[in-house]
Amino acid sequence: MDKFLIKSNINLQLFADPSKTEEPTPRRLQQAREEGNVPVSKELLTAFSFLGVSAVFFVMATYLFENLKSAFIRYLSLDTEFIDENALLSVILQQQNLFIIISVFLLSAAILSLILGMLQTKFLFAPKSVKFDLGKINPLKGLKRIFSLKTLFELLKSIIKLFLVGYISYSIITSHWNDIISLPYKDSSAALAFLYSIVIEIFFKLGLLMLLLGLFDYWYQRREYKKNLRMTKQEVKQEMKDIEGDPQIKSARMRRLRQIVMQNMMKEVPKATVVVTNPTHYAVAIKYDENETSAPIVVAKGHDEIAFRIREIARENHVPILRNPPVARQLYERVEINEEIPEDMYQIVAKILASVMKTTR
Repeated sequence: MDKFLIKSNINLQLFADPSKTEEPTPRRLQQAREEGNVPVSKELLTAFSFLGVSAVFFVMATYLFENLKSAFIRYLSLDTEFIDENALLSVILQQQNLFIIISVFLLSAAILSLILGMLQTKFLFAPKSVKFDLGKINPLKGLKRIFSLKTLFELLKSIIKLFLVGYISYSIITSHWNDIISLPYKDSSAALAFLYSIVIEIFFKLGLLMLLLGLFDYWYQRREYKKNLRMTKQEVKQEMKDIEGDPQIKSARMRRLRQIVMQNMMKEVPKATVVVTNPTHYAVAIKYDENETSAPIVVAKGHDEIAFRIREIARENHVPILRNPPVARQLYERVEINEEIPEDMYQIVAKILASVMKTTR
């Protein structure tokens, strides 16, 4: 017996792709939604539709039974006066209330199913899902779906639901069996009142059962939905590349952007009032024109090779170069290009500009 149990121990993980270990990303979920792939529980839809129709029945049951009573009395009295060439129209006109009530039941079921379906899918409209696809009519794929674990689970779920519904209905009927067999001996009002009570009891208990089954099925469908959309680590990496761009292309773009910024910055060095240096590691070009700005601004800055290039351009264009390491370092670290210097540096920068202006006169 133990050997048989060991041989029959099936590893269910073999049915899943072991490489898909990552939870679906928001982008993957959005793509699935655009294709019409969303978790939907038919059982929950059926449960709420049934409960909705039950509520309509509870409200309109009195009118329904009264109209049924009058219809039965008319037919059982063997009234043949309406039988002529307009017999069908006469029946419809005489029993129009009954037909209206039945229509309300049918329409309420359809409307509730539509609304609840839209709520489950969050009002999804996916044109991609209605596109013609030859794969959908592929017989091999159809056979694969028929003999899949999902189909087996749906079959098992239907059998369990059918058994439970049948058992509850049977238990209710058997508990009232004596009253049911005595119905022919009761007057019509008492018989209709009893039928009303037993139908409401069946509707309530079946509705509660179907709601529990529907909630379980909705949880299962969402779980399987996310499980089927799981991704491999490589797929997650590829998606990140698609979103952020190829690192090599991205770095090339950044280099090109830095080159453009550098070129624009170097064009401003000849217009600078003074270049403050560290003396070799840092260089900051300051421009001040009282007609254009209220305070001096940094038009270029850099260290090492860029600092050397700033000093070189400054010499070529006869821009004064002043050595002041503390000021050069502070300006480099605190002020961005095309920004005014901070107020706490006004006094020291003013002294630098004053000394430059004296030497240039």
